[in-house]
Amino acid sequence: MKRQRLWGALMGMLPMAVCVYAATPFTLPSEDRILPSSLELERKTEPWCPGDCAVTVPFVASYRKGAERLVFVGAQHAFRPNAPTMRAVDEGFAEIQPHMVIVEGFPTAMGENPPPLVAEAHRYGAPDADEFARGEAMYAASIALLRQIPFLGGEPTREEELQVLKTKGFTEADIAFSGLLGGLSQALRSGDIPDTSPGSLVKIYPRLIQELKLPLDHGGWNLDAPSLDKFRQHYRDIYGVDLAGDHEFPLRIDAGDTTRHGQQSRVDMMTRDRHLLGLIEQQLAERHSVLVVYGASHWATLSAALQQRLGKPKVRPFLE
Repeated sequence: MKRQRLWGALMGMLPMAVCVYAATPFTLPSEDRILPSSLELERKTEPWCPGDCAVTVPFVASYRKGAERLVFVGAQHAFRPNAPTMRAVDEGFAEIQPHMVIVEGFPTAMGENPPPLVAEAHRYGAPDADEFARGEAMYAASIALLRQIPFLGGEPTREEELQVLKTKGFTEADIAFSGLLGGLSQALRSGDIPDTSPGSLVKIYPRLIQELKLPLDHGGWNLDAPSLDKFRQHYRDIYGVDLAGDHEFPLRIDAGDTTRHGQQSRVDMMTRDRHLLGLIEQQLAERHSVLVVYGASHWATLSAALQQRLGKPKVRPFLE
């Protein structure tokens, strides 16, 4: 899924405790500055993507206004060294000499160069690297470390996300179901499982349960999971098909999803985008030169606000 929540799945893989450090506060922008996520928006803002934008084409969007430079790498979440997203990251670093790198997948509250993430970034390219260390976020962080550039996570804390979701009326059962779907989508995208056959679901479900139960400050939701049978039944109730063998998963749960899960995803997307935009604007004001490596859908929702501040960007897509 293009807007797949990374930090729940990825932070759960960290082999050490994740401490939260004090971070410089910033003002969250109002919701009306951020465009609601939808397939129509992605078709409009990313006209180079094929068909109905079901497959993201990575790109680099470069902005300059006065002393401020921003390069936004719109990623298709990738785990191969030669993937177009990794080439887009390389191009992002070639465009500017950033004074700060912001990456997807962990909260800003961990501070600059958080030690657990530094350790993971150093594992990029190792033969035994897991999906976390193989992703574009850690690739960007590894380059930043080599160049002695600080990096930050661009996410709000789990507590902040949970508070917003509950305020909007979503229950713990809703949140648990969506968390399990996100973890399953990530496992499928990264190749941890080949499909959603019954055998694959039985194999991966214990790990999804474990990630969901992780404490909030370790990237989990601190929630119990239903049995696999109940999870599959809930999926049938919502989507009308069995998850096992559903060839439309994970695209079924992407931007065009109008179910309760889709509604929750859009609320959470808004929470994350408000945080990311506030962080970008803070870092531009303080550091002037910023590189962002994030899922392409976040650029679509932030595109109007970024253009209003910095002017129209130069965009270069990266095809296979």
